[in-house]
Amino acid sequence: MDIAYSSKSLGALIIGGGISKHHVIWWSQFAGGLDYVVYVTMAIEWDGSLSGARPKEAITWGKVKPTARQAFVLEDATVVLPILIPYVVRKYGFRKGVKLVG
Repeated sequence: MDIAYSSKSLGALIIGGGISKHHVIWWSQFAGGLDYVVYVTMAIEWDGSLSGARPKEAITWGKVKPTARQAFVLEDATVVLPILIPYVVRKYGFRKGVKLVG
């Protein structure tokens, strides 16, 4: 929680939904909402589940800022992540000191 309060901006890559999605967006609302968010899920919106809720719904609760850069990817994460992660790493690199493997 200290990270949320001390950060200049907040962002999240949310894979799937359920309780993990709930905690990320719920805690962010106490810091004014997410500035950047990408949802990757196969869940549908019309059944009312949290997993299928789009960023526009989170804006109404203050969990995502209205000015946030946002994306919603309706696709299986096992297809999207092997494409998305190498692209992001090549484009933006890693923060110094961040170690993803070993």
